[in-house]
Amino acid sequence: MTERLRGHGISCALLPGWDIRIERRAESPVPVPGSTEPMGGSTYPVLHAGTSPLPARRGDYGSGYVETMTPADVFVCLSEFDPYDGIEDMFESGMTPPLRANDFHPDAQQRVIAGMCGAQRFFATRRRAFGLYVVLGSWLQRVPLVDRANQLLSTIEIDLR
Repeated sequence: MTERLRGHGISCALLPGWDIRIERRAESPVPVPGSTEPMGGSTYPVLHAGTSPLPARRGDYGSGYVETMTPADVFVCLSEFDPYDGIEDMFESGMTPPLRANDFHPDAQQRVIAGMCGAQRFFATRRRAFGLYVVLGSWLQRVPLVDRANQLLSTIEIDLR
């Protein structure tokens, strides 16, 4: 049986060749003026997975990592949103279906990096809302790279909140 990484109600298989982290970012310690709530508000879990070592410090959508990707690399970000966001039209109901090569486009990156491509989807499942963002290290090699991304994505399980 494949070992699983678990955290914050999200789990996935520890597949060979992947560096995977499930974290919940710390809230900002700075309060909103006139309130006891922190400036950063609520924070939600994020799963980051890369086919090369992830740096300890990276942005929510992989900045600090995607710039170092080779044409053979894949980056997956599964970021949770406030559950009330899941009622918005942009969030599809249920887990996202497998990605296809034609879901990816060079302009669909947080910051366009020549030769690479990205895809983003939003979905709600088990009373939780998520954004899935995937970057492939090569537009030209997207077919085998999307297969690799889907191998990891097929192992993700989300618990009921």
